[in-house]
Amino acid sequence: MRRAIALILTGIACFGNSPVASADRLDEMISPITNPVNFEDPRARTEVRPIFVYHKLDKDFVTQGGDVRIYALQARYAVNDRFALIATKDGYVVMHPDEVLNDETGWGNVAAGFKYAFYKDGQSGQIATAGLRYEIPMGNRDVLQGYGDGMINPFMSAATTLGPVNLMMGTGFRLRFNDEDSSFFDFDLHADTKFGWFSPSLELNVVNVLQSGKRLPIPDEGQDYFNFGATESEGTTIVTAGIGGRAQLADNVSFGLAYQFPISSGAGSHVTDWRVTSDLILSFN
Repeated sequence: MRRAIALILTGIACFGNSPVASADRLDEMISPITNPVNFEDPRARTEVRPIFVYHKLDKDFVTQGGDVRIYALQARYAVNDRFALIATKDGYVVMHPDEVLNDETGWGNVAAGFKYAFYKDGQSGQIATAGLRYEIPMGNRDVLQGYGDGMINPFMSAATTLGPVNLMMGTGFRLRFNDEDSSFFDFDLHADTKFGWFSPSLELNVVNVLQSGKRLPIPDEGQDYFNFGATESEGTTIVTAGIGGRAQLADNVSFGLAYQFPISSGAGSHVTDWRVTSDLILSFN
């Protein structure tokens, strides 16, 4: 009897120290999909992420409709489990406006920087990260890139778990060096839950224009990817919602897809009718 009791106690102790009990809950989260240039996952990971964006312009925008397509590739390198180097903006831009502008193609600006998780608790699924990016104005002006002297982007992102739901938040400032450009404040929210290999997600994106530029005499700014330097945009805000999810195709490969639409209206919200963002994350951690 004593031997049986000892075996049972040993089994309970082993179960209490099992990998399941000490698993890193941060690994159960998925990366956000919408606003990929600015909404940064707080976790430090080594990955490459091809991205395709199809952006439909609203009929009330200055171009009276049309579309923009962006083909981009992000890269991140985790120096350790807290610090990572990031390159989050680049890409080839194809513009098809209905009026005012001509069809144009060209390269986007490049933005790169770093992030550091100053708080991290894997068991409870909590992390908080601060980072800094610089956008280099090296793109083609035919696609409204390459203007000004670039932008500096201090940002923060965080994540936590709430039962079966994973929550992620990001916020930051995109601050101009040249008053021809506009300056922005960004705020993003993400929620997901896991059903086997698929994680549905809901996202909310807010872009507020802190300072208007001096380049184009219009009230609508370029949301997350473009900086029009819109002269009538100061104080305007565009709020969009995104519905989508991420499928885990393999241990180190996931596919994300989201449909994004504006929930604000009026001046500042006409740049977007709707948008579809897709990505493929290849992880090397």
